[in-house]
Amino acid sequence: MFNPFKVFKNRKVGLVLGSGGAKGVSHIAVIDYLHSMEIPIDMIAGSSIGAVVGALYATGTLKQFKEDLLRRGTRELYSLVDLVFPRSGLIEGKRFMDFLATYIPRDTNIEDLDLPLGIVATDYSNGKAVVFRSGNLLEALRASISIPGVFVPVRYKGTFLLDGGVSSPLPVNVAEQMGAGITVAVNLHPRLNKARTKSYLRDSVDRGGIIVDSRDLEIAETEKLTHEKTVTNGTWLHSVESWLRQGKGGNEVKAPTIFETIVQAVDIMEFVNTALMLKFYKPSVLIEPNLVDIGSLDFSDISHLITEGYRASSQVKGQLLRKVKVWI
Repeated sequence: MFNPFKVFKNRKVGLVLGSGGAKGVSHIAVIDYLHSMEIPIDMIAGSSIGAVVGALYATGTLKQFKEDLLRRGTRELYSLVDLVFPRSGLIEGKRFMDFLATYIPRDTNIEDLDLPLGIVATDYSNGKAVVFRSGNLLEALRASISIPGVFVPVRYKGTFLLDGGVSSPLPVNVAEQMGAGITVAVNLHPRLNKARTKSYLRDSVDRGGIIVDSRDLEIAETEKLTHEKTVTNGTWLHSVESWLRQGKGGNEVKAPTIFETIVQAVDIMEFVNTALMLKFYKPSVLIEPNLVDIGSLDFSDISHLITEGYRASSQVKGQLLRKVKVWI
């Protein structure tokens, strides 16, 4: 239906792709769904995995990336992990960047892309969001995916840069600053993987904290990885994985692994920051895939991640028609 008022509206569509590690594979399905509705994407603002997917789309290689993800096995994906001595991060990230370089030429600059792209990272020194709109694309992506404690941070002008999700997990404001009049945002942290965590966090903020008794505290037990266990379990990587997942039997709650601890802490931080950001920067349409049971480093079921992206997009089809399609 013809809309006579759209001549007065900024009709540029900005796609906002949030952070969330492996959950970000669902971003691919959202982009496919927008294409199926013939909704143009005039610019993209992304944090962490959102920046990666946005960059692949902007360089025209997202389709091939999706096909390769579906074809690759979990073990092949985990081979991209290059563990280092844990000084400022557990993973160097070089193998992952070499992997991305098979889709994005190393000399690609952000400002030369046909599609405006904003890549968000976080300044380690002051916690402020850093937005890359120019410069080498792969280097900007490496800064944006620097999950604290997992990836070694990137040195930048006397400071270091961390994952964009630390300061701006859903950069709706960045898309608006880039000139978007209509924003479609994909939030990968609508909730956490504990049913009562959301209300717990809300109550903690409202009341200044939950009152507890420190006599209930218990330090998680630790165990050393011995040479015998390494040999028994086969490959070094497999033995470390098995060792990390050891825990007490019975009904006792197993202590989280170091990766699980870091990732859950980052998820909580991004959940809280996203909720606060959405109070001040409301997108025209908000898409929220339900990936609560998917860990940020869990690439074991790519098909499910993509399917959930389609499902979440189809749930807001009416909003996409009313708030986007009718205006473009």
